[in-house]
Amino acid sequence: LLIRDASANAELFGKSAKVYLNLAEAEVMKHSNFVMNLTADQIADYKA
Repeated sequence: LLIRDASANAELFGKSAKVYLNLAEAEVMKHSNFVMNLTADQIADYKA
């Protein structure tokens, strides 16, 4: 269904794909920044 929808309106699908990609990249950066800014003491708090 997704391929059929993309074929029906390639321009709209392209815009949606760009928006989704931007949101995904922002989410990855958010998690990366969180992990990279942890201190050794903070990491110990996350161990089970």
